[in-house]
Amino acid sequence: MGWVGGVAYNTATHRGTAYEEIMRICEDQRNGEGCGAINPNDATVCARCGRSLQFAVQLHDPGDRIGAYEVVRDLGHGSFGAVYEAVDTRNPERRVAIKETFEAPSVRGFQREFEALANLRHPNLPRYYEMFEADGCGYLVMEFVPGQSLDEILARQKGPLSEQLVVAYAEQLCDLLSYLHSQHPPIIHRDIKPHNIRVTPEGQVKLVDFGLFKQGVQRTRKTLHGLGTLEYMPLEQFDWSGGTDQRSDIYSLGATLYHLLTNRYPLSAPRRMSSVRDPLKPPHKLNRRVSPQVSQAIMRAMARFPQERYPSAEAFRRDLQGRAQRYISGARIGRALSGHTSFVHGVAWSPDGRMLVSCGADRTVRVWRAADGAPLACLEGHTDRVLSVAWSPDGELIASASADRSVRLWRVREWQALRVLGGHAEAVHGVAWSPDGDLLASASADGALRLWQTADDGPAQEMRPEVTVRLYSVGWRPDGQSLAAGYGDGVVRLWRLGEPPTFDSLPGHTSYVYAVAWSPDGQILASASADNSVRLWRLAKGRLVNELRKHRNWAADLAWSPIGKVAGFGEGDRREPLWLWRVSDGSLCTTLTGHQNYVYTVAWSPDGQALASGGADSTIRLWRHDGMPITTLTGHGDWVQSVAWSPDGQILASASLDGTVLLWNLE
Repeated sequence: MGWVGGVAYNTATHRGTAYEEIMRICEDQRNGEGCGAINPNDATVCARCGRSLQFAVQLHDPGDRIGAYEVVRDLGHGSFGAVYEAVDTRNPERRVAIKETFEAPSVRGFQREFEALANLRHPNLPRYYEMFEADGCGYLVMEFVPGQSLDEILARQKGPLSEQLVVAYAEQLCDLLSYLHSQHPPIIHRDIKPHNIRVTPEGQVKLVDFGLFKQGVQRTRKTLHGLGTLEYMPLEQFDWSGGTDQRSDIYSLGATLYHLLTNRYPLSAPRRMSSVRDPLKPPHKLNRRVSPQVSQAIMRAMARFPQERYPSAEAFRRDLQGRAQRYISGARIGRALSGHTSFVHGVAWSPDGRMLVSCGADRTVRVWRAADGAPLACLEGHTDRVLSVAWSPDGELIASASADRSVRLWRVREWQALRVLGGHAEAVHGVAWSPDGDLLASASADGALRLWQTADDGPAQEMRPEVTVRLYSVGWRPDGQSLAAGYGDGVVRLWRLGEPPTFDSLPGHTSYVYAVAWSPDGQILASASADNSVRLWRLAKGRLVNELRKHRNWAADLAWSPIGKVAGFGEGDRREPLWLWRVSDGSLCTTLTGHQNYVYTVAWSPDGQALASGGADSTIRLWRHDGMPITTLTGHGDWVQSVAWSPDGQILASASLDGTVLLWNLE
């Protein structure tokens, strides 16, 4: 059945008149060893193998009562527990499934699962009726789902399922995931696989077993019984820091569809990471009846890195159906810069506005002439995705940060690598130049903030907090005397330069701090977090000014207007994706609606009169400073990763996962 994960037994608690007729299964609760034979309740050794039954799993017989429910049959069991089909004696027409546990942590998990799911209503989600405890045991009662699981259907087929059938299942599951991910906080299942998907006799899909789910993107606690099934788990789910989000479920769904269409287990994420080139073969290479379109959609859903996957289940569904919206319009496009062979992650203008630099998953940094879009250089050397680029204030150097754990400095005049800055133990998320250009800060997932002297080859100054924690964001204060850094423990730390460097902690967030941004005068710091909040800190006294919490989901990006009165940011909520705040009193100016999917990037024009936002609906929208819409720019064929204004505000550059950079003339 697949409903027994996370359930454990304690045989001592089964003694009593309510449980006299209980079978003893030869399966040791401590380690799962045993032959699985069913023995009478009074047996002390297994009749088949002779193993002691002191720690055997005990199952209820048909007819036993569990609270108000009468057991019909055992649906599945293992060393960690069992699930029963039962009848509600108060309503004999209602059949239920009862999951049972005797382990205290699992009882708490049952309560958390019930509280999160009891009030949800969706046709592809089983109903949750109640959770109760009796005689020290915990019970979770839910709708009984007749039919078969997808792995049972696949085994019966003895070969791949048809594309038409699999896409029909996928449409229902994508609709359900869109519903779950839109909750506040979002519900992430984290264990999607054929075993946990049931199909009723009427063809309706039901997603079951939420034992490993989590709400939002909060840290995941280490559990006794694991984090999922290897072949369907994305890479980030192997990380105990718990950095999973809706894209993790999309990966698992893609892996499930891969299995159904090929009748082969997909390669595990760790195995796929063992080589630079992904060894996973597309489904249509294993099954000629799979269309390239569906195969490509599944491969994108299963991309090794979250940022390369679909940003939403709805986007995945559209591509599976062949109705992905591809926009082709040259009306406002000044130039289309083609050259990258994979996703473009970032784009930045030179200080004089004459050149543009972009970076991508193809491991290259490319430089373009803004006047005519001519390629000036392709800077190669990184051995993994380039995640971020930044120009030095004098325009003489470009810094690039990569998942290969290094930062590279490139001299613009010769288009050559000046230095390779190594030492980080994990991917480098971003780089930031000090206002005078003398120092370069690099922020890495290893938790280290490194400061590099750009004028010499000296070693970096490394700054770490008192705890080991991931670093997600960094920003220089305009005076260049300190930096703000956002960490995975929800703390913003203000580092002051010196020997040794010191820092002040600004606690308050309860989850990862994804972005930090300073007001133009350097007096206020804004921080955006996965806890659904933005906080403003007035640094004169290092205290919280206002907490701006109006979101249904995580805050994704921050941008200050040049005049410092309004902060704009995008968040991962598809219904109200963009907010404008008045910094003086923390009041909400307006809500900007129009994007049809998540907003991922925002940027103010140099004069502060316009705001650009890019999102997963493949569009860029321009707004007036008061929130009134100006226009919608269409032309990208995939979600927009980055937008940047030229220094004179006449051109907007946008980078997309479709592999292109577009220049928009906005005169």
